[in-house]
Amino acid sequence: MTLTELLEMDLKFILVGGKGGVGKTSVASSLAISLAKNGKRVLIISTDPAHSVSDSFDLDFSSGEIEKVKGVKGELYALEINPEKAGDEISKVIGKPMDSSDFSNLTNIPGLSELQGLGQDMQSLPQPGMDEALSFAKILEYADDDSYDTIILDTAPTGHTLRLLNIPEFLDSFLGRMLKMRSFLSNAMTMMKSLFGAKGEKDNTIENLEIMKEKVLIARDQLMDQDRTQFVKVMIPTMMSIFETERLVEELDSHSIAHEFVVVNMINPDNPDCQYCSHRHKEHLKNIKYIESVFGKDNITSVDAFDREIRGIKMLKFFADKLL
Repeated sequence: MTLTELLEMDLKFILVGGKGGVGKTSVASSLAISLAKNGKRVLIISTDPAHSVSDSFDLDFSSGEIEKVKGVKGELYALEINPEKAGDEISKVIGKPMDSSDFSNLTNIPGLSELQGLGQDMQSLPQPGMDEALSFAKILEYADDDSYDTIILDTAPTGHTLRLLNIPEFLDSFLGRMLKMRSFLSNAMTMMKSLFGAKGEKDNTIENLEIMKEKVLIARDQLMDQDRTQFVKVMIPTMMSIFETERLVEELDSHSIAHEFVVVNMINPDNPDCQYCSHRHKEHLKNIKYIESVFGKDNITSVDAFDREIRGIKMLKFFADKLL
């Protein structure tokens, strides 16, 4: 399947990922430009802490707000996640984070025994984990939102992406425990207030948690729907990149995320007058045969290395022509 076929699919999410330095952002940005040109309303989100989407377009999207991409035909918008701002938004929904040590003296109270794993859940997401959590928060925001036809996620290098894929299961478990805890504490506080005749404002925390839990399940279902989500694997023709992509594929399969498309980027062209270039070209061709045997020849898009940096709208459009 070619990337042209990808653009013809009615996809809600396109995730682009791979090893660091293989050209993920160039691919993601070029696909976004092409989709917008074809009449789609597109949002490209950077989940990479390095915020390379700004660098790729040679524009500034660091405000943390959605911004229209100037100089592109059609409706293309970009968002680079601001960790501090997104963290504040999540805190407003969940409330002040709780730690299991807060309840160390309450272990004999009925109903708390089932919450003993909460502290472990909160710490089970390996560090650095906040960037991935905030990235998934944006997926939650747009999973059941029709504001954009297609959301393109320019993911961080593979290790971060793998943690991102584990976020739905983590949040499902975590929010389930939080709901039980908040429900228990809310009932306890209601009893205390009734004893002393006190009145308080309505606590919407449980309602908000239930809404978020429902959104987590919706987002998870969207990511697992092969008619709505595709992961584009980007690599270069080196064995280190290939091996890392193979590990990525195993993880994608374990989460039932479709990944039909492969981009083999930065292939060294042949140059008989350059011994180094000729040697690298032969090595790349050999590795490409291995890639075809593993990922399927028909699913691969090959792109030669450019003699200049892929930066700015003009170069991204040129790169998109080569991709398609």
